[in-house]
Amino acid sequence: MKENEALCVVFSTFFRTGLKAKRTRVFILLGLVPVLLMLAVRVMEGAGTLEAGAAAEFFARVTLALYFQLLVPVLALFFGSSIVNEELDNKTLVYLTTVPVRRRTVLLGKFLAAFLLAALLVAAGFLLCFLSASLRRLGQAAAWGELGLFLGAALLALLCYMALFSAAGAFMKKSILIGLFFIFGWESVVQYFPGVTQKFTIVHWVKSLLPIPPGEGGFLIFQLQPSPPLQSILALLFAGALFLALSVFIFERKEYIFSDNA
Repeated sequence: MKENEALCVVFSTFFRTGLKAKRTRVFILLGLVPVLLMLAVRVMEGAGTLEAGAAAEFFARVTLALYFQLLVPVLALFFGSSIVNEELDNKTLVYLTTVPVRRRTVLLGKFLAAFLLAALLVAAGFLLCFLSASLRRLGQAAAWGELGLFLGAALLALLCYMALFSAAGAFMKKSILIGLFFIFGWESVVQYFPGVTQKFTIVHWVKSLLPIPPGEGGFLIFQLQPSPPLQSILALLFAGALFLALSVFIFERKEYIFSDNA
C-alpha cells in the first residue's frame, strides 16, 4: 500500500472512531457552554434586561477569552496528547507499529483526524456565538471578514497547540499534567509581561491576529504588544510544523514500554 493511501486509511479510520468516542461527546458539551452563555445574553438583550449592544460586548470581552485562553488550548491538549497515549493506555500501539505502515504515517493520520474533529467542534460553536452576537450586522461584509479572522486565528492556535501537545504525548505518558501547567501557568502568566517576553508564548501570536482594538477586548488584550499579522501567521505555522515534525521524530525512534508509568 502506498504511503498516501495508507495515510487516508489511517485518517478515515480514526476520524470515524473519534466521532463515536465518549470523549468527543464530552467535548461537544464543553463547546456548548460559550454558545449557551452567548444565547442567554442575546435573549436578555432582546427582552430589555440588558442594554443594546450587550451581546456584542459580551462576545468581545468574555466569549473570545473563553475560546482563545481556555477552550482551544484544552481541546488541543486532550486531542493532541491522546494521539499516542490513547494507544498506550489501550495496549493497541503494538498492533499499529507492527502493521506494514510507517510510524510517521500512523501518527500523521491520527493527528489529522484529531485536528479535524477539534476544528469542527471549535468552528461550530464559534460560528453560533458570532451569529448570536452579530445578528444586526449579518448583512455587512465587515462582519463576515471578522468571523474569518476569528476562525482563522482559532484554527492556527489549535494547530500549534495540538502539534506541541502531540510531541509531548509522544515523549512522555503523563504529558497532560505538563500541558495543563503550560496552559494555565506559562501561557496565562507570561502573556501579561511587557516586552519581548510575550513572544515566548503561543497565545501572543494568536492575540496579535485578533481584530480588536486595545481596550475593547478585556483581559484578552491586556498588556498586548502585538506583532505584525503576517509575522504572527508565519510564527504559528512554523511552530506548528516544527512541533509536528518533532512528534514524528520522537514517535519513530522511541521504544514504548506499556508497563512504564513515566
